[in-house]
Amino acid sequence: MTIDVDKLEFVGKPRFSLRSATVYESTDGYTFSKYLDETDNSARQSTLSPEEMERLHSYIERQLQYNKARFIHLISVVRRYSNANARILDVGCGGGEFLKLAKNSGYSVHGIELQPDRAEYCRRNCDCEIYEHDISSAYFDQYKNSFDAVSLWDVIEHVNFPHKTLLSIHKILGSGGLLYIDTPAKDSFYHRFGELTYGITRGKFPTFLNIMYSEHPFGHKQIFSTQELTTMLNNMGFEILHLEKFHELSFPYAYYLKKMLGSDYLASRLAPLVSLLFLFFRIKNKMLIVARKR
Repeated sequence: MTIDVDKLEFVGKPRFSLRSATVYESTDGYTFSKYLDETDNSARQSTLSPEEMERLHSYIERQLQYNKARFIHLISVVRRYSNANARILDVGCGGGEFLKLAKNSGYSVHGIELQPDRAEYCRRNCDCEIYEHDISSAYFDQYKNSFDAVSLWDVIEHVNFPHKTLLSIHKILGSGGLLYIDTPAKDSFYHRFGELTYGITRGKFPTFLNIMYSEHPFGHKQIFSTQELTTMLNNMGFEILHLEKFHELSFPYAYYLKKMLGSDYLASRLAPLVSLLFLFFRIKNKMLIVARKR
């Protein structure tokens, strides 16, 4: 797959015209947004007022990190494959909840967070080193073969150039180093149902696609199928050790309903019903991959 070439040269035909993104599709089926984030840290400075910082902290604690069971599950996966005292780099560490749990489990933890305000919150939350440099930048040339494991929890769908990101991770992993990824799956009910409703309504009601792609800063730029991601990893020198499909929502139900329906009122009214629905129907919408550097 020539993913980065497609994105750099914008090779592909428009596939979905959504509320928050125009999604293109390459000849081999790769779907992506043209939107690229600014990753030069020197261009991003914290400008939030104390009131805005308080709102950010509330967002991190009540929404971004509200699903505590998710982080506990991620730590259980890491414990299964990584040795005690392993040196772990968490890319896109957000508020640092995973890093805090990993540190308490005895791992040597480091993080990457490109949004300065979140990076500062993360430093305070887990008391560890947080880099504000893109993993693909020359800054990480000094860390070749330096880490035992790298994690990307709900991150690969956000990066500008996923192929370049994964190659950079391969370089900084030591021999036999482990890569942990979880991400939404394109070969899942949500994406497939979104494609169906988009086609039936001629783009007027894309349902879940409005949730899965965004051209807002650090939004979802691409969604991979299981085969697309595993093929990419195999081609660049990773061996797949574990692959599972599962159901998980990283934010409260009302957050997704608002993005899908565009209404706070409907989102708040429907959230309890959706919560009850998912007690009975556990639709698999994500994949989790553990891969080892060959």
